[in-house]
Amino acid sequence: MVTADPAETPTIVSVSDGFYVRQAVDNIAWIDLGEFAVVVDALEQPELEDEVFEAIRSTIDGKEIRFVLNTHTHYDHTALNDAFRREFGSEIVNQQTCRISPDGRRFDGARRSLLMLPMGGCHTSEDCIVWAETDKALFVGDIFGWGLIPAESGLDRRMAARLLETYKRLIDFGASVVVPGHGPVATGAELKRWVEYFNWLIDEVARAVAAGRTDAQIVTETPPPDDMKGWWRFVLWKHSDSLGKVAAAVRAGRLGKTK
Repeated sequence: MVTADPAETPTIVSVSDGFYVRQAVDNIAWIDLGEFAVVVDALEQPELEDEVFEAIRSTIDGKEIRFVLNTHTHYDHTALNDAFRREFGSEIVNQQTCRISPDGRRFDGARRSLLMLPMGGCHTSEDCIVWAETDKALFVGDIFGWGLIPAESGLDRRMAARLLETYKRLIDFGASVVVPGHGPVATGAELKRWVEYFNWLIDEVARAVAAGRTDAQIVTETPPPDDMKGWWRFVLWKHSDSLGKVAAAVRAGRLGKTK
């Protein structure tokens, strides 16, 4: 359960030896593959360049950052791309710089390997995940957002089905560590809980709309589940944001009860 806001104090989380996440509002990770290192996502603020490079050198000093992998190309995941290219000659890998095949792209080292796999359509058409099998760690970009519904293109039955199908694929990796694009590092349990929450939310809102409840009444009568109240910024705004998205879709006839 998350009880503190990591935005207040960015923290270097050691996932395993040679595998680090700078956990904050925007996350960045660096992973020693053996002969070289890989960075996953590149933050929102270019002025953090010196801080990030110092953290990398203090943990995996001397390693060439050969690749920077962006889970998608929104500005809050790519700000340091140019800095890594300039400092290390890093290759920037995302769905714009080099189209990744449906089977994914592997990055193999003597110490560990990574698989970057397209999983587009939940947050953006360019969504990719990164799987570190040795460490049972999964980078999910903004597909998981501590209670947020990630869809930017509008919520409807097709999008809901895509989200549930994608989450099943994510859960099937059996990850012990789940690194979202923003906020605290999670586990596979939170992925499973979000699926339950999403289905519950649709059913609750659909019943309330059918009963003639107003949006204000739905917000009041559909409080955050107790076991999710500690999720990062969930009570603050994410639950109400998700309620609003579902209510708009139900009222427009784009979404209905799941059972």
